[in-house]
Amino acid sequence: MSLLAIGLALLTAPPTAALNRDLYKELRSRYEGLTLRLRIDLRSANTPLAANMVSLSGVGHGRESSPVLFTALQQVFVQRVTNDGRDQVAFTLYRSEEESKFLRSVPAPMPGHPPTGAGGSLPGFARQGSTELVFQVRAGKQEPSAQLDEMETLLRRAFYLGDDQPTPEDLEAFVRRHTSLPISRLQALTGFTAERIRDILRATD
Repeated sequence: MSLLAIGLALLTAPPTAALNRDLYKELRSRYEGLTLRLRIDLRSANTPLAANMVSLSGVGHGRESSPVLFTALQQVFVQRVTNDGRDQVAFTLYRSEEESKFLRSVPAPMPGHPPTGAGGSLPGFARQGSTELVFQVRAGKQEPSAQLDEMETLLRRAFYLGDDQPTPEDLEAFVRRHTSLPISRLQALTGFTAERIRDILRATD
């Protein structure tokens, strides 16, 4: 092969940091339509940057000042799983399947009528109840087993999966990190009594 042909092949070759197609199909079949419990807080998608990103480096947000939409321990519905064609897999999350159907069924504004929703737009309205969680994979697409292992690690950083449930230590740490939440909300998420929550909050002050 000539040097020119090699150069053209390199230019047109797909990026090495891309998700294996079979793994992407597996993620879609396994997680779309599931309700999962979060390990981490997720911020709203009110920025063009990735609202929430999980990688081997940790958890980040497009804008740290964005409001928290879903808290850790909360149940969320995985409406769809998408791939950017490269190394990222995005989960579109809603509070529930019912809310997902409602928000996606809101008709577009009629001509001559102002659009409804946050920021004066229909997408803004829909974003009030949904966000994206993006997983960034480092392993190359020619390493499907490595990509699978990495994705499982990332997913377990974001969700409680299978028999993996919050420990008492996890629940107490959640209360200490969310002192601004009403006690009734803390009760619903942790299962603790109001008295135990108050004891944790007093020890946190």
